[in-house]
Amino acid sequence: MRLTSRSFLLLLAPLLMASKCGGKKTTDETIGAGTANDPSVRLQLISLEPGEVPPGKPFTTTIYGSGIEEGASVWLGGAAMNDVSTKGDTSLLVRAPALTAGEYDVKVRNPGGEEATLRGGLWVNPDYRDPNASTACARLTVSFEYDSYALSTAAKATLDENRACLNALGSSLRIEGHCDERGTTEYNIALGQRRAEAIQRYLVAGGVTPSRLRTISYGEERPATQGSTEAAFAANRRGEIIAER
Repeated sequence: MRLTSRSFLLLLAPLLMASKCGGKKTTDETIGAGTANDPSVRLQLISLEPGEVPPGKPFTTTIYGSGIEEGASVWLGGAAMNDVSTKGDTSLLVRAPALTAGEYDVKVRNPGGEEATLRGGLWVNPDYRDPNASTACARLTVSFEYDSYALSTAAKATLDENRACLNALGSSLRIEGHCDERGTTEYNIALGQRRAEAIQRYLVAGGVTPSRLRTISYGEERPATQGSTEAAFAANRRGEIIAER
């Protein structure tokens, strides 16, 4: 029997329909494991805020993600955190102890055993600079007695009160030594240097990183106050600490 084109298509139609239906069924069955449509893949970690903190100080940070359950546990670099609060299913508040400098993986585990890890999610920065720190200490002045480079009680108190602020600045600090106009230029340069170094030693003893400090003497060349009165002399016998940006 001779088949026309129309007869041939009629014979193939059932096969084409079977193939089409079979293909659709296979696609439906493969949606799932390991994809975003798999309901078993729930816990995800996105970020920390703040994700950068200073070393040696306790801190508080929030972990953001999804699928977080009440009672979830947190590890920073392998150390379990004891003070963790769940804030809905999208964040965790962590009050952490002081850590040493370095990068830390952040791991969260739900009560049912599901885990997620954010690799290097926390950076404990040894050169951390607090963006909210006061800049009131960006320029400090301490006074000296006549012909002396010994720090007075008042000078030490000023340095002590501002030590935390100086550390928070994070920048390099220039320590200048100054003198009044009495004495030779050479003598005053040497005296100014001793004054700057006295401040430097005191700050280092109090915990300021030595590499952040540099000293310079201007002797009598940069007076704070013009004149040859006792008041002018007192104002010019000084050391200045200046943050360098």
